[in-house]
Amino acid sequence: MSCTLCRLPFTPHKTSVDPYPPPPGLLTDRQYRYFINGVAIGQYLPTVLLKVEWLDQGFFGGYTGAVMVLKWESDGGTVMVFHTVCASILRRIFKCEDESNESIIKLCEIEFILGRPLQGLDGGRLPRVGYEDVGDEKLDLRPYYYLEEHGDLMRFDYEMFKNNGHSWALNKPDAFPRFRNTVAPTRFPGPPLKETTDILTKQPIDILHVLLPYLPNPSFVRLLSTCRTFRHAALTTFQAHARQRVLELGWAVPLSGEYASASQSIREQDIMVDPDAPPFDGDWLFYLSSIHKSQSLRARRRLWAIGEEIFHAVEEHRIASGYDEAISTEDTPESRTRKQLERHVGDPLAATLRKLGSLKVGGRS
Repeated sequence: MSCTLCRLPFTPHKTSVDPYPPPPGLLTDRQYRYFINGVAIGQYLPTVLLKVEWLDQGFFGGYTGAVMVLKWESDGGTVMVFHTVCASILRRIFKCEDESNESIIKLCEIEFILGRPLQGLDGGRLPRVGYEDVGDEKLDLRPYYYLEEHGDLMRFDYEMFKNNGHSWALNKPDAFPRFRNTVAPTRFPGPPLKETTDILTKQPIDILHVLLPYLPNPSFVRLLSTCRTFRHAALTTFQAHARQRVLELGWAVPLSGEYASASQSIREQDIMVDPDAPPFDGDWLFYLSSIHKSQSLRARRRLWAIGEEIFHAVEEHRIASGYDEAISTEDTPESRTRKQLERHVGDPLAATLRKLGSLKVGGRS
């Protein structure tokens, strides 16, 4: 019952007849609700792509006009299931955010090229992906999974995980800092000094515009905080540099779907960055500093790094496996499987069931 991207567990839905929830007090209500929902992807599903809820005891529940129960683990592996934000991040990285047949087939190729997610204590984990070796945190979740006594269901030790200082990873990864569409007057340190003596502040502004992109983000923020002259320029002239840095990170602003699902009042007040039309004005320097202090975005940054690792693993093994050549050949196991998948995804009934399923589960929690 672990997510195929973040490898964190799911929490049981209230309709579960035999739930095994985390110990009381270890998750907030919002965190608990977030970890209930997921997105299942794979050729084994009638819909290929299905929004689901964890029912515990090895089963997910979905909705396709009628309730569907999905067995997570079977002979040969587990189903690819992702928490909702994990699925959205993966789809952004793979450029498969729409519901076209081409995008859905591309998502299924992950399993074809890397293999089905593993079973047992590695349940949900994709082969050939170095989950523990990516990102700033390099978080290893393997020590926190165990099998039930006298059973084969994997469980997660929330208490040990939290006691070891990893509770930040359980934060809901779509809680963004407030974006300020203007620079607060109190942020200005006063007028810039008329005369300076150090070599950097004496440089022409055009030279500084050339030099700043070479600095990593921590150095960029520290430099612009060193004196009143730089502080004033940072809040005016150099805001464009901060904006560019934020947008290049990828994980630092909402995805289009996340922005669309935010409340209308949040969008109207411009306190969340619109990813499709990020404003040129605003206190981007403050936002750049805020995202690196946010525990939610610390968790999100880890998800983004793993998503990119999955993408690189797929591209690397796509070439090594000869997958593309095999599916372009008339009669190979790969080409037959691919054609079967294309028929399955394109089937009108499957498309209708996907649409019905999307009406049941989703949105921000």
